[in-house]
Amino acid sequence: MTTKRQKYTREFKLEAISLVVEHKRKVAEVTQSLGIGTSTLDNRLTRYLASKFMKGMG
Repeated sequence: MTTKRQKYTREFKLEAISLVVEHKRKVAEVTQSLGIGTSTLDNRLTRYLASKFMKGMG
């Protein structure tokens, strides 16, 4: 049995990141309210923060 992966818009992803970074909400709280997996948001946050860090170095 296979499951189809959910696709999210860029806006949805950025809003989820914003809730954690700018609004200081907990990852678990955001994932539960949006119905996404914790590891999904963790991975997005890691990529987002890494890109912000790299931009700051350049």
